[in-house]
Amino acid sequence: MLIGLMSDTHNDVDFILKAIDIFKEKNIKILVHAGDITSFRMLDYLKDFDCYIVLGNGDEIDSEDINTRAASLNIRPVKSSIEFECSGKLFLVFHGHNVPQFRAAVASGRYDYIIKGHTHNFENYVSNDCRIINPGAVYAHDESSVAILDIEADKVEKIILNDI
Repeated sequence: MLIGLMSDTHNDVDFILKAIDIFKEKNIKILVHAGDITSFRMLDYLKDFDCYIVLGNGDEIDSEDINTRAASLNIRPVKSSIEFECSGKLFLVFHGHNVPQFRAAVASGRYDYIIKGHTHNFENYVSNDCRIINPGAVYAHDESSVAILDIEADKVEKIILNDI
């Protein structure tokens, strides 16, 4: 099972379209967005996926508009954090700007995967038997990236969008 991971799109239509094309080429059905969509209009590009999307610190002002658009597109409600299970693995998704929440989640030992964003930097490491992944930021900057998680193999592929 492959899951597309992205964060921090910051209204960058060109780069989100690059990411979407990659995910569709790889036949990815599930997409996780770890926050900072920054406009409800960006959800239109995600509507063809089974989405788990959280609010980032840049989304708080528009959270009502984001959820109204999500509902109109049959996307799950967009909250500050989401737990879900996939292929027998427990996931926690949140933006990552709440450091005490992150530390408590890792320390809990409950999760197989924690997906976060916020720093705009790719991360992939294991702590307390939990794989922590930050796919980096989609928006155009020094290194724009997304990631693909292969749950069965427990492998993460980093994709640099600037090179595409």
